[in-house]
Amino acid sequence: MNTTIAATATAPGRGAIAVIRVSGPRCLELYSLLTKKSVKPIANYIKPAWIYDGDEKIDHSMIVYFKSPATFTGEEMLEIHCHGSRIVQENILNVMFKAGVEPAKPGEFSERAYYNGKIDITQAEAIMELVSAENTQLARLATRQLAGEFSKNISDIITDTTKISSAVAADLDFSEEDLPALSKEDIKISLEKIINKIKAIKTGSEILPKLRSGINIALIGLPNAGKSSLMNSILGFERSIVTNKAGTTRDTVSETVEIEGMTYQFIDTAGLNSKPDEIEKIGIEKSIENIKSADIVLLLVEPGKEKETLAYIKSHNLGEFIDNPKTIRVNTKADIEKSKTGINISTKDKFGIDVLVSEISKLSSSAVSNSLQILTQRQLNILSSVEHSLTNLNHNLNSLTFDIIGTELESTIVDLNELTGEHANKQIIDSIFRNFCIGK
Repeated sequence: MNTTIAATATAPGRGAIAVIRVSGPRCLELYSLLTKKSVKPIANYIKPAWIYDGDEKIDHSMIVYFKSPATFTGEEMLEIHCHGSRIVQENILNVMFKAGVEPAKPGEFSERAYYNGKIDITQAEAIMELVSAENTQLARLATRQLAGEFSKNISDIITDTTKISSAVAADLDFSEEDLPALSKEDIKISLEKIINKIKAIKTGSEILPKLRSGINIALIGLPNAGKSSLMNSILGFERSIVTNKAGTTRDTVSETVEIEGMTYQFIDTAGLNSKPDEIEKIGIEKSIENIKSADIVLLLVEPGKEKETLAYIKSHNLGEFIDNPKTIRVNTKADIEKSKTGINISTKDKFGIDVLVSEISKLSSSAVSNSLQILTQRQLNILSSVEHSLTNLNHNLNSLTFDIIGTELESTIVDLNELTGEHANKQIIDSIFRNFCIGK
C-alpha cells in the first residue's frame, strides 16, 4: 500500500500519555518533519524529541521508528508517545494530515498486517478479542490464538485433507498406470482422524457466550436467609441492603465479579415470601425468571427452616432446583448452627465463603479449560460446517465415485482456508476489520 496512515491508538479521553501510530512509506520523512532532525533515527530505539508544527513546538514526546519488514504492519512505522491531552493529539495528527497523511480507518493497521502476511484472520480476530476482553480466561484464549496456536492446528488439518485430496487426484490421473490403488478404507480412516481433530478443536466451544457475558448465578431462599449478606461477602463490598428485617430485597439486584479468570453475574433475588404485598409479588416473579435462566443456583437455607424453605420453593414451581447438578446448597448462619449436607457459611464470621467460591469455580470450570481454542462464532460456524460435510462424505463414501470424493475434499479445503483468511473473500475480510477500533 502506497499511502501513509496515522491515528491515535490509545483510548479516547484525557490521560497521562497517548500513543499515535503511523504506518506507510513516508515514515522517515514524517520523522524529520515532526522533529526537525536531519539524522536518520535508529530503528526500535525510543528517544525524547520536541514535536513541531512548522517552527512552533507543540509537545515534548517520546518517538520511535520501526523499520520494515520487522513491524506490526510489515511497513515502515512510527509511534509517538505524547501527552494525553486531546488537543495535543489533534495538533500532532493535523501536522501529518496537512502533509498528506491519511487518517486511518477502523482496523486499518491490523488489515495492513494481514495483507502483508504478518498475521492471519484468526490472529486479527484475536487482537480484537484481546482488546475487548473483560476477564482473564478470554484474554488468555485470545493470547493463545494471537500466538498462532489455532492457526497451526487448522494448518495441520488442511495439510491432512490436502494429502487425501492429492492421493485421490493421483489415483484418477494414473488409474491406467501400474500403481497400487487407493482404497476407500484408507480414505475412511484418514477422514475419521480429521473429523476427530475438528471435534477436539470444538471442545468446550459451547461456553463461548458465557465466556463473554459471564455466568449467571442466582441466589434463592426465604426472606432473611442471608442472600444479600452472602452476595456482599463475595463481591467484597455492600451492593445489597442488609437489615434484620425480612424481605429487604424486593427486586433483583445484580453485580459482576471475576473469580479465577471467569466473569460471574451474581443475582440477589427477592425472597420467596408466603404472603407478599403487590411490590413483593413483582420482585418474586422476576426472581423466578432469573432462577430458571441461571447457570448456577445457590440455594440458601438458614438454621431450622429447611422444611419451610423446600416447601416454598416447590410452591413456586422451582422444585427442580432442589436436587439439580447446577444447584449448590448453602447453609447460612453457621455461627448459630451447622448442617451435615451442603456448604456451611457464616458471613458474620467470614466462615466457609472461600469454600463456596471454590465450589462455584469448580462447577463452572469444567466447561472452560486450556483445551478451548475457538474464539469467535465465525470460526465455530465454519468448523461445524466442515465437520458436517466430512461426516456425510465418510458416511456415503462407498457409494461415491473418486471424482465426487475429490470435489468434496477440495470444497472442504476452501472452507478451511477461509478460517485463516487464505482464500476468504474481500467482503468477509472487510467486515472483520471494520469492527476494530481506530488505531488498531
